Amino acid sequence: MENNQIILTLDKMQQLARYEITFTDILGSEDFTGQVICPEVYKFTVDDLYQALKNLKAKDPDIDDFGEHWLYPINQMGEYFGFKQDEEEIPEEYQGYPGLRLTDEEYFDSIWWDLEDAWEYADDGGRISEILDLDMFISELGTYLAERGKPVEERTFSEDEKKDFIRHFNNDEFVNAAGEKQLALGRKFIDELCEKDSGLALYTKGYACYGGNRLYPCDWNTSRDCMLRLYEKKDDPQYANTLGYIYYYGRCNDGVPEYDKAFYYFGIAAANGLYEGMYKLADMFRHGYGCKQSLRTARNLYGMVYEDSIKHFLKGEHASFADAALRMGNVFAKGINEEVDMIEAYCYYLQADYAAKLRAAESDFFGNTTVVINIQKALDEIKAKLPEGFFQKYIEYATPNLFADLADNNNRCELTIDVDSEGRRVMTARRLPTQSLPDYEDILITIPELSFCARTDRASYVIDDSAIVWLAVDDTAVTFDYCRWNHFEGRYDFYFNDGLVAWCKSENYRFYGLPEEAPNGPEYRIVSVRFEASGRTYDYICDFEDVEIGDTVIVEGYSGETEVTVTGVATKRESELGLPIERYKKILRKA
Repeated sequence: MENNQIILTLDKMQQLARYEITFTDILGSEDFTGQVICPEVYKFTVDDLYQALKNLKAKDPDIDDFGEHWLYPINQMGEYFGFKQDEEEIPEEYQGYPGLRLTDEEYFDSIWWDLEDAWEYADDGGRISEILDLDMFISELGTYLAERGKPVEERTFSEDEKKDFIRHFNNDEFVNAAGEKQLALGRKFIDELCEKDSGLALYTKGYACYGGNRLYPCDWNTSRDCMLRLYEKKDDPQYANTLGYIYYYGRCNDGVPEYDKAFYYFGIAAANGLYEGMYKLADMFRHGYGCKQSLRTARNLYGMVYEDSIKHFLKGEHASFADAALRMGNVFAKGINEEVDMIEAYCYYLQADYAAKLRAAESDFFGNTTVVINIQKALDEIKAKLPEGFFQKYIEYATPNLFADLADNNNRCELTIDVDSEGRRVMTARRLPTQSLPDYEDILITIPELSFCARTDRASYVIDDSAIVWLAVDDTAVTFDYCRWNHFEGRYDFYFNDGLVAWCKSENYRFYGLPEEAPNGPEYRIVSVRFEASGRTYDYICDFEDVEIGDTVIVEGYSGETEVTVTGVATKRESELGLPIERYKKILRKA
């Protein structure tokens, strides 16, 4: 049959598209070496695919025959079957529904991909009915064709499609950008799937109700019930940890803590290494909530969380470091199995404040508001207890020890000598990426006398005008991987590959903090209120000038409008607030 030409008419191409015939029927032989010509393009439609699925079910071909004599040649001639045309633009009314198949093109592509996968991964051959659930495909596509053109909310979707859609509601950006129709459909699917005990649906609804968002309002009882079902299904300590918080703060008990339940679930979370569970369990041991008081146990748990979480913080992961540093500050401020040390406490509070603000700037982490407010109060209290003259403009050191910290753990650094805007000579060291350490970590510099805390890859010192500096390479920069104080020469030496590359002899090395900025931005009246049931205090914005300490006011609490007592009133500029202004709730009215 050499040099034959076979012309595929539109009728023949439709028969092929519908699996009424295969290419073997047209070519007459698997050894055909002629030319197949398609004078016109035939648009392979989703309706054709529906008929093809029915015929595949009826004929139930061998998977290899199906692939080699139908699927593969159609793919090879895809441009003649309309496969390589420009993608159709999704109509506006169908946009914003990821995971749902709403157009012919989306439905066709999803099924065609499944057919391709079936042929590609069917290693052992077999009939197509043994590999694909054709009845499901036919049923779902038949439903789509019958409902095509209806509004999205009136259509029928498979369980997999519903799951693909609702998983997007675990993304805050998607929830905040979603329209009311998307939100309503998301709730409908989530509620339906919760009835079927879907882990994804329970997770989505449980965490949406934990504090509330645009998808669901705050509903602690629903959140608790979802977490209990999730923990029963998956034995995941994260759900136990969430339950611990719900019970610890009495979310489902009018603000009255349920410490016995909280201790049980935080214990599970702590045993599995979750930081939140560990430091909350430590809080309970510290106060004797739901357990025998043990300050030693609390101190040890606080230390364990701090030492481990700072490693992640230095890698750029914010996680729980702010909470851990706050508790270490409390250890030394309140003497939790340690001697009271206000300077040490202030050092940890600075770290907590710095880490909490970084976290607040990058996420809407629920609970961060309370943490930042607690840190601010701790800082204000501890400052009043520090020695007179404690705070300074700069600190003088005999050696630039931060340079050694930067070079520690096999890090390579660059040392530069420059003159700053005030005409002072400045030595700066910064970490450099290397082949062995391409993603180097930062160090955390905390200097309480300067109220300075920063996670950074560099440090700078001002040196004396009379200081003598020698650089082996040029007058401005060298690379070093080790540095130390040279007692014999009275200088600080820098080495690279064991060779001396620089040294500096200076009377002192001055480290300056950040320039102090005057408070700026609009003024806000910040009112601290105490919830009687739990005894806890929170900050709100108050637009009423006549609200004073001792007044009772109405706020939006976790269980709706709640009457609370004013315990503090202050006026602050926006730059002095611990959180972005939009994170603060407002006093609704006087009681």
